Amino acid sequence: MKFSFQTSRIGFIMLTIFLLGIMVTAQKGGPSTKETCVEAYPNNTGKCDPKQCSDECIKKRAKGSFAKCQDIGKGDFQCRCYYYCRR
Repeated sequence: MKFSFQTSRIGFIMLTIFLLGIMVTAQKGGPSTKETCVEAYPNNTGKCDPKQCSDECIKKRAKGSFAKCQDIGKGDFQCRCYYYCRR
């Protein structure tokens, strides 16, 4: 009787840990892929401050992302944030 109860308790604990792991992965957005995504941050002035651009990118996309000011024509620059995509 004790053996049956202990086995079912261990099984329940393992299932609980497994389901908690799945929930954490789903809340984080899943594992990242090696594909790079780009997000452009608009500004109305046409100017781009590299330090501010980088700070904004890291704030929104966390570590592992990087930003650069890219020329979009006619002397205007736009902040673009590069990061690894989520599935």
